[in-house]
Amino acid sequence: MAKRCGLEVRLDPQLDLPFVVDPSVGVSRLGPGPCRLSLVLRGAVITNRRCNQACGFCDARRVSDDLREIQFDAVRGRIDGLLARGVREVVITGGEPTMRADLVQIVAHVRAGGAVAILDTNATLISEASARALAAAGLVLARVHLPGWGSEADAITRDDGGFAATRRGIRALVDAGVEIVAHVPVVAANLATLSGLLERLAAEEPALRRVLFVVPFAGPDATTVARLSDAVAALEEAARRGRELGLEVAVDPATPLAPCLFASASQAAELVTLSRVASPREGLGHTPACEGCVARGGCPGLPVGALARGEVVARAITSERVRRRLTMVGSLAEQIGRELVSIEQVRTITGELALCHTVRVNFQCNQACEFCFVSTHLPAAAEDDVRAAIVAAGRRGAVVAISGGEPTLNPGLVDYVALARRSGAREVELQTNATRLGAGDLAERLAAAGVDTALVSLHGATAETSDAMTRAPGTFVRTIAGLDQLARTEILTRVNFVATASNHHELPELVRLVAERWPAFIVTVSFVASHTDLVPRTTTLVARMTEVAPSLARALDLAEELGVRVTGFESMCGVPACFVPERHRGRALARALATEDSGEFVKDPACAGCAANGVCWGLRRGYAELHGTGEVAPFAVMPRV
Repeated sequence: MAKRCGLEVRLDPQLDLPFVVDPSVGVSRLGPGPCRLSLVLRGAVITNRRCNQACGFCDARRVSDDLREIQFDAVRGRIDGLLARGVREVVITGGEPTMRADLVQIVAHVRAGGAVAILDTNATLISEASARALAAAGLVLARVHLPGWGSEADAITRDDGGFAATRRGIRALVDAGVEIVAHVPVVAANLATLSGLLERLAAEEPALRRVLFVVPFAGPDATTVARLSDAVAALEEAARRGRELGLEVAVDPATPLAPCLFASASQAAELVTLSRVASPREGLGHTPACEGCVARGGCPGLPVGALARGEVVARAITSERVRRRLTMVGSLAEQIGRELVSIEQVRTITGELALCHTVRVNFQCNQACEFCFVSTHLPAAAEDDVRAAIVAAGRRGAVVAISGGEPTLNPGLVDYVALARRSGAREVELQTNATRLGAGDLAERLAAAGVDTALVSLHGATAETSDAMTRAPGTFVRTIAGLDQLARTEILTRVNFVATASNHHELPELVRLVAERWPAFIVTVSFVASHTDLVPRTTTLVARMTEVAPSLARALDLAEELGVRVTGFESMCGVPACFVPERHRGRALARALATEDSGEFVKDPACAGCAANGVCWGLRRGYAELHGTGEVAPFAVMPRV
């Protein structure tokens, strides 16, 4: 089978390059900023179809190649096509790519184009010299086909002596500094020996700590394919054993396993990941039982053949917490590592540009906002990792934003603030819902420890709306009390309002509330961002910009009248300036940041003629997929700031 790893996201639907394996393959990663996801798009290119092994379940292998398609110029052209579409991780796959004499040049071309090169291989043809050459050309990761151990592997691959050659190739790659992932198919021949395979890996290949399972649903030789129910049961047992051995185990997202196939949703969450919107897959379908499942939108479905044979039965998942747990980019440790720290460029209190490191000291939260992009189901990172992240940010002279989840749930919060200050942080910001600041002296202790600014979430001007948004009844009054306490300190406080389809009408009243109760506070307006798979991409949550614009206009008029400062337009979570009333645009652009192409944003062709094009982020890709880009209204003259 063509082997590849990554979380599925939808790429450009116009990707129609020949020999590209499933161009919807990609990986989402939390990137810089408390409201930013840097989307790393992944594409796969088949360099050749021939393989020196002959697995009966492989649907990618061919006896011969079309010479026109495997010429270097043809392969280079396909890679260039992916790069032009924003792909930044290129999987070089086959067949067996190492059968090519020009593989080093292919890897080098990927690297020269600014992308990461990943190799799918059985490693049998890799020598010490070729491994060093591949590493020098830019290869960073190899996913090595490993269906068994010893003679069992040779029987499955139908390659006598292949296993020994694979191990030599693995050692050569490790010595050359290339990371290795074991790519293990779950097939009829190895159902009873998967756990033993992992035990041998743990004992004899200490450099190989990550395992990706793939489950073939069909193949040229149907006798080699396991019954799906048997495959999943064997997979669960092997994964349990792998975790006991300290291995990172997961299912390759190239295998579209529905979570209801597993014995429990919790076990599914340990192994599979879901996209927000699942790409249609040939041979997969849903049943009436799927309609009540909270994972329905991101579930690929069940193999129709297995359903027809009665091998599997669809079961609805009803827990929203489980849905969020299923929406991860990798293992638990990998997810924590990705979300612990994010970095962005911000403006400081004095208006200067600076880097901001957002450190999530825990992920747990006492509210449950539907639009939250943080994996609040995760356990906290290791204490040493949290402290190291804070120290590193401080030594860099960055703004340190201490965040969560809800950071006030962490008993070490005051110490973290003091650590950031001692380490040299330019500013220290607390990102909180303030529900735990209203009682006791925590606000005062945080101010004394060194908090300069607070960003407080308040998503409604009334308890009815706010508590509905946070799905935490009674917390509106507690946030108000926390803001009252912050007003008694020297902490500069911003009240952050995330505008959604359900609450944007209360933005003007929020401005009035701030003016009357905390006149020194700043209102920050954010727009709900369906930019991670945790956030539902629905019109009931994500309103059109043009629907929110009237509420924003009334809020800005009222803010001007009452003397309230409104910010947030310079942020990636803000509203593009063309949706801001013309008379307020100067203020909206006053703190505008230079933009960069991260793959997260898109612009309408009309934006090219806009005076603010160079400092406008544009529309998030998720928003454009939901609503299109036709609402933008470019303006020819930059407003006076």
